[in-house]
Amino acid sequence: MNHELPELARQLAPVKRPNPLLWLYHWRYEILALTVLPYALVNLVLWLGPVWSLVALAAAFNWVFYWRAARRHLRGRLRAIVVQHRLRTAFASARICTVDGSRPAILWTRPLDGDVVVSLFCPAGIGFDQIHSRREVLADACFATEIYVDRHPKYGALVTLTICAKKPRSEPGRAVSPGEVVPLRVHS
Repeated sequence: MNHELPELARQLAPVKRPNPLLWLYHWRYEILALTVLPYALVNLVLWLGPVWSLVALAAAFNWVFYWRAARRHLRGRLRAIVVQHRLRTAFASARICTVDGSRPAILWTRPLDGDVVVSLFCPAGIGFDQIHSRREVLADACFATEIYVDRHPKYGALVTLTICAKKPRSEPGRAVSPGEVVPLRVHS
């Protein structure tokens, strides 16, 4: 009975909303795009003129469109940004939070070979077991087929999620049960 009380308190407690500075950090890419892109376009038109700025923009778009590595990098980076927002929402809806409503902090997100690797800092009260048990909900929220959860071998508060959009692959080094500790290969 005592084991169920913290879980019940976690399910009933409201999830904390981020403070204004954290909200600005969460939306940093979008805010940067809305402020820097218009400024850069205006300065480009003032510097090159309207005709040459259109030529430069067309050349830049064609460069990204036809260069496969640039297109892959841009697509992976955009997917990593979307995954950050979807994970924050999924943490709240899956009740992956502490008793007072704090959610895991996303430290870093990066694309890696078609997958997205997310480094998390879990506050006290959230652990590997809680994230591992709800990984199907997180996978559905991120439009992924599978999410691998790896704990850091040295620091218990650091957890790495590998979000796979492709068909799941079986790797011999992955943890099958939450009790197993597997050293990180993509981290460090």
